[in-house]
Amino acid sequence: MSDTAEKRMEGRGGMSKIDDDFESSILMNIDETEDADDSEDDAQLPEALHNAVAAIEAAGFERGPDGETLDGVRLVRFVKGDESKPRRELVSVALGDLVAVAEGLAAYQESEEYRGILNRDGSYVEFMLQVPNRVLSVGRIVERMEWEYRLSACGHSFERETIQTRIRQYSPGFHLAAPNGDACVELSKMSPTAGFLMSDGRRFRSDFVDYTLKVMCSSPARLEDRVGRAQQVADSVLFELDAKFDLALSLKPRESSSVLGGRRRLGGKEAISFPSTEIPREVAALFSFASEAVDNPPFSFLSYYQVLEYYMPLTSRRDALKRIRREIRDFSFNVASDASVLRVLNATERAKGVSEEDVLKILVRDCVREDRLLEFFEADGFVQHFSQNGPIAGVSPIRLKGTNEPVATQVAKRVYALRNRIVHAKDDPKYAERPQLLPRGNEANSLGPDIRLARFIALETISDTQD
Repeated sequence: MSDTAEKRMEGRGGMSKIDDDFESSILMNIDETEDADDSEDDAQLPEALHNAVAAIEAAGFERGPDGETLDGVRLVRFVKGDESKPRRELVSVALGDLVAVAEGLAAYQESEEYRGILNRDGSYVEFMLQVPNRVLSVGRIVERMEWEYRLSACGHSFERETIQTRIRQYSPGFHLAAPNGDACVELSKMSPTAGFLMSDGRRFRSDFVDYTLKVMCSSPARLEDRVGRAQQVADSVLFELDAKFDLALSLKPRESSSVLGGRRRLGGKEAISFPSTEIPREVAALFSFASEAVDNPPFSFLSYYQVLEYYMPLTSRRDALKRIRREIRDFSFNVASDASVLRVLNATERAKGVSEEDVLKILVRDCVREDRLLEFFEADGFVQHFSQNGPIAGVSPIRLKGTNEPVATQVAKRVYALRNRIVHAKDDPKYAERPQLLPRGNEANSLGPDIRLARFIALETISDTQD
């Protein structure tokens, strides 16, 4: 145990509490039941705990093997996930948290965009946190810090953890109220219900406390608006922690993204030879970084797009030369004819005034083989993703049938629109219909197929532009 957590006098935060007498009676029976078998343990549980176990099972959680203790605290275990899922997680609940978890399952649900829970009317949202690129967990970092703040008369119960070290006693976490009184935000011990629903199967020592960010909103009235307000408050608090204290915490995404999911597994002997493809160092570096940015899907997509940008001047120039040569080779071309020469000049001017989106259309049209492009979209799971009802808004769907627009043009329009949604963060009405794609939102975590599309186009372009 670290010096900063040698002795922890745990607070009793959470959404539901067991009264002192009831909890004391539970803890007094732990030693008596520790060596008994599961049936004897269950028989000694008070009726309220039996009811709590039944309520958790009724919520869809399967009872797991019991009889385990951790640092003297008896644990009751449940299995998360159904039998159809390849991975079913075992979740341990401290005996003293059973009632709180059972009550919480009836009152709270998992949030959709970020990992966390919220109550039915959205007046309480609890966000899981993460620390990017750090070995220490959120709990271990937060427990080392202490903030000074004005105590609020908002009426919310806030009971902090207290940490005693050799030289001081202090309480990490905070509870802050908005000046207009419509919201409060709290950094405190994770609630039992959030710990149960958000568990990933890991077990920690009993002295470990994880922290979550909780936002309580009294307005507006609609659920969606309250959740939006909670999100705004959470974002603002995390920004200040980063800007003022250099504490880079972020909300934990609902699902982790597999940037290049579905890549072929390596195994057995693979034929290899000296590389026949020579590419510039800039392209190699960008292509490599795109694969490394597994935790940041928008960065991965933009890196592949930068590979395409590298070749855009080449493909645009190649297209312009093709058009000019076509005019010169026309049987009616006459160097003494002003009309003939003007056609050549017009072809040159058109090449100069081509927009980036049009250059991308040229690149996809000329560099990507149409049959391979169609094969790409016929892969498993891609049809729904690239459809009108796919998870990415504000970008063109890909229709293989029922349209006169070439697939290459549709692909270029989609890739360019997605690039704009990632790079543009402007308070401008013209971007209102296509807001920025945020790096930790549901859309970012759904970018896998689009990233693979950008990678495919990049590989086709590199192959096509070899001398």
